[in-house]
Amino acid sequence: MNRFRIGWFVILSAVPFLVSIVAQAAEPTPTQLQFFESKIRPIFVDNCYKCHSHEAPKLKGGLSVEFGEALLKGGTTGPAIIPGDPENSLLIKAVRYVDADLQMPPEDKKLSAVQIADLVAWIKMGAPDPRKPSAAIAATWNKSVREHWAFQPIKKPAVPTVKEAERVLTPIDAFVIAKLAENGMKLSDPADKRTLIRRANFDLIGLPPTPEEVSAFVADQSPDAFAKVIDRLLASPQYGERWGRFWLDVARYSDTKGEVKQKFEDRRYPSSWTYRDYVIKAFNSDKPFNRFILEQIAADKLKNEDKTDLSAMGFLTLGDRFNNMPNDIINDRIDVVTKGFLGLTVTCARCHDHKFDPIPQKDYYSLHGIFASSIEPPDYPIVGKVPTTPEYQEYVKKRAALTQKITTIQAGYNAIRKSRDRKLIKEIRDKEGDLTREREALDATDPGAPPRAMMLVDREKAKNSPVFIRGEADNKGEIVPRRFLEILSPGDRKPYSLGSGRLELALSIIATNNPLTPRVIVNRVWLHHFGEGIVTTPDDLGNQSAPPSHPELLDWMASWFIENGWSLKKLHREIMLSSVYQQGSESNARYEVKDPDNRLLWRANIRRLEFEAVRDSLLAIGGNLDLTMGSKPVNLGAGEGGYSTRRTVYGYIDRRNLNEIFNQFDFANPDITTGKRYETIVPQQSLFLMNSPLVVEQARALVNRSDFLAMENDESRIRFLYQWIYQREPTAKEIKVGQKFLDLTPATERVAENVQRQTRREQLRDKKLAQKQKGNGGKAMSLANISEIKPLGEWEIYAHALLQGNEALFVN
Repeated sequence: MNRFRIGWFVILSAVPFLVSIVAQAAEPTPTQLQFFESKIRPIFVDNCYKCHSHEAPKLKGGLSVEFGEALLKGGTTGPAIIPGDPENSLLIKAVRYVDADLQMPPEDKKLSAVQIADLVAWIKMGAPDPRKPSAAIAATWNKSVREHWAFQPIKKPAVPTVKEAERVLTPIDAFVIAKLAENGMKLSDPADKRTLIRRANFDLIGLPPTPEEVSAFVADQSPDAFAKVIDRLLASPQYGERWGRFWLDVARYSDTKGEVKQKFEDRRYPSSWTYRDYVIKAFNSDKPFNRFILEQIAADKLKNEDKTDLSAMGFLTLGDRFNNMPNDIINDRIDVVTKGFLGLTVTCARCHDHKFDPIPQKDYYSLHGIFASSIEPPDYPIVGKVPTTPEYQEYVKKRAALTQKITTIQAGYNAIRKSRDRKLIKEIRDKEGDLTREREALDATDPGAPPRAMMLVDREKAKNSPVFIRGEADNKGEIVPRRFLEILSPGDRKPYSLGSGRLELALSIIATNNPLTPRVIVNRVWLHHFGEGIVTTPDDLGNQSAPPSHPELLDWMASWFIENGWSLKKLHREIMLSSVYQQGSESNARYEVKDPDNRLLWRANIRRLEFEAVRDSLLAIGGNLDLTMGSKPVNLGAGEGGYSTRRTVYGYIDRRNLNEIFNQFDFANPDITTGKRYETIVPQQSLFLMNSPLVVEQARALVNRSDFLAMENDESRIRFLYQWIYQREPTAKEIKVGQKFLDLTPATERVAENVQRQTRREQLRDKKLAQKQKGNGGKAMSLANISEIKPLGEWEIYAHALLQGNEALFVN
């Protein structure tokens, strides 16, 4: 007899020391809690609670899955999970169906591959679980929870008066200096000019300053010299590429759909890049952030002189497709809106009232109704100028032919369905799927395909959603009106009535009486200038967040931001003109003990550059960076045409097969909103700099510049390399070390062998992707004839070594 007929599963082993592990386990982090609430709890609720919770007539196998300690204790004979060890956890063995007598859920209702992978990842991270037994499970929204600081109205505080008045360059300084004074501390001395311009360049455009730009700033003794640098950088087209990428992290941008039934649709989004280009353009034009929000949620409801603004709705449509499960897609759209703009984990209320924030399950389904009343149009509209090229004309013919075939099949489908010939019906459906996929592939790859806006429109008739009891779509409860979150709706909370309600939702998000939206965006901008936000969890300002380090400053900036027209460029300027931003990064032993994390901002943080800035700066230093803007994504790997030299923001992002180099350098997970990337230090990062042909070729290009070759002596050439790579002069000791290095380095030493090996691997890995991306434009750095890569001379080796230094990868 199948043991699942008697119980959910029978545990086969016991691990006595698990109790002590649980007792000593650290509290789950906010990120771990969000992963559990969005990925793991729904699996248990949907598949296990009927037999393994207090709701079951009889607790089968003696196992409850209602809280973590019950899973660790397990059923009749031992634990269901071993934290950190999924391969030896019986839960994983059961869900994988590797044993005919140990299958969960039973009766051939196997979990999807994605759900199993989520369970494995959860156990691997230590099985963090916030659920507690008995009454502790119930949501308790007491007074203190509802009075959490983030839900309170923004009140612009008075700027404090401080003794160090000479250091107050903007009101921001007064707040920080006052807080430091309370703790017997003060700001560090100002940074030198070379450090400051390098910091500003990487912060605003993600590229190093040229030696000429550094020299001009050092020589400019006017009081507004740094202000002129900031204004020049903010006016640069590269500003939008830098800060647009930060927003694409929040928008979980990708060029592919994730989980799809590939038999019926192409896995690529045909025009995802139009959203990326919209974001870059919006940042460059300093589009007011409240308008930016409106367009991303409801551009179809606005009067847009520029039809490309319809592409803004890629914010909603470019998430994972979850095998076209509509409620999962809606959940993803609710998540990106509420995390991205409000800093709230509203999707934790999908199956139950939120455990930490005052967000009832009804609020979730109010938002669910809005997005359930919104659909993607049958054909995405063309935006921008329609091309008149021969390629476009040919594309139109091919697409029309495919559309006609699909229409013919659909027209005859009803008659075939009445025949009840299952084999014929399947053949017809498969044929329709093949043609649909072929048309989507044409839109995504054909050189004549025009740009399209991947948008939403309202259904003909909007409809409110019922609450799904325990998150189960088949277990419907009370129908709730479409409206905004109760905690952010003072006074009479009226239902939305304009179509789906998306426009009204967007207006509620940007309403001046909503305290979260300005706090969230100000905190995001602060994070990227200082390496840490005033609130350290930029995607969650709710009750699970750490308190703000400078609450009065956060509210002052949020008020100031609204008063200044929601302008991000003005916000950058206000922050960067402060003494807090311009101070040096020197340490102080006493302060390190008192404030080791520098939360009080007594010095500038030393920050590691993101991969995009590292790669782009290497190409810029080598003189190979292609500054062409926009258009379809390009392959960043060593494909058949060599390396693309476009900026990294234009690289192809594959949600299910992320480029290996992205993973190695902590790229944002395109499945979820990422306000702050993780930072790891792994050997692959150093190996990339040592062996990547991209890096080696930039070293070669740098020392083959005519101005370098014209230098008269070694010292001048060493100075030249330091100015280009580190944006500063070398010290006397560094010159001496450089000269000694050159004297000891054989002129014909070969590193080409490693480069060739690395390149061949990357070519094989990226060949398929390169073929898909063929014709996407942009220059490529040719590495096609790998066997002819020349050995490096002593100067190339020296430049290559300098490019690998920490100073090239960090902002001081």
